[in-house]
Amino acid sequence: MIDRITILGSAAAEGIPAIFCNCRVCRQAWQNKGKDLRMRSAYKLNERVRVDFGPDSLAQEYRFDLHSENLRHLFITHSHEDHFYPELLHYRRKGFSVVPEESTLHLYGPQGVEEKITSMLQDRAMYQIEFHRVAPFNQLQIPEENLQVLALQASHMQGIEKALIYAFSTPQCSFLIGNDTGMFPEETFEALEKSRIKLDYAILDCTMGLGNNCSAHMSVQDVLKVVRRLRQNGSLSEQSRVVVNHFSHNGGAVHKELEDFFRPYNIQVGFDGMVVS
Repeated sequence: MIDRITILGSAAAEGIPAIFCNCRVCRQAWQNKGKDLRMRSAYKLNERVRVDFGPDSLAQEYRFDLHSENLRHLFITHSHEDHFYPELLHYRRKGFSVVPEESTLHLYGPQGVEEKITSMLQDRAMYQIEFHRVAPFNQLQIPEENLQVLALQASHMQGIEKALIYAFSTPQCSFLIGNDTGMFPEETFEALEKSRIKLDYAILDCTMGLGNNCSAHMSVQDVLKVVRRLRQNGSLSEQSRVVVNHFSHNGGAVHKELEDFFRPYNIQVGFDGMVVS
């Protein structure tokens, strides 16, 4: 059963404190520790389903007792290495791990992810991996998890690869995992409205924090615009839980400063280990 999301990481590509950095946010994060220590963003839906698989995946396994031998469905948003680090998949083969013959790992993602995994893993059968290319607005059915998935287009990458965000629906709840992206494309708002999905909770990109927005990521002001639009569409209700996640030290805010900003809007600030349900 899937009725909750565990945030395994809450940072953008550099992590927080960022490697090599001595900015105010990173210095304060070292001092504060706790919620201000952030690994790269990824999510667990249950023992068998996750979203994104970055370079902190092994550390997240240890910290959150994940047991990747149980993983069966892995949704990748895009090919940037903080969200997809296929080098770790090299260890999913004989000589490095014991994987039962019936244990296929289904990997879902856009074209850039397929190209990356093809260049890294020449023989997918050796790793017991089956890849499923996903394009924006594709709908997927995962019967064994009682899960429906709507892939939506993100505002994040230029060129051939179309970065994705995902809306998941189960008999218990529906939820959106919405990073990496800037302000949602109009087509994404329209697809969510047309789907008539009523989101019980949404996790939204807030990479730029209290700083200025950019085309590939959102600031606090962009988050408020997206929430307002999703409520106008009927995709979010006033009772829906909204969480912001995927933070960069370049956003100029530690956890408490983000909480102070979002508190009047009843929006929560994500952190490593947070359970959204």
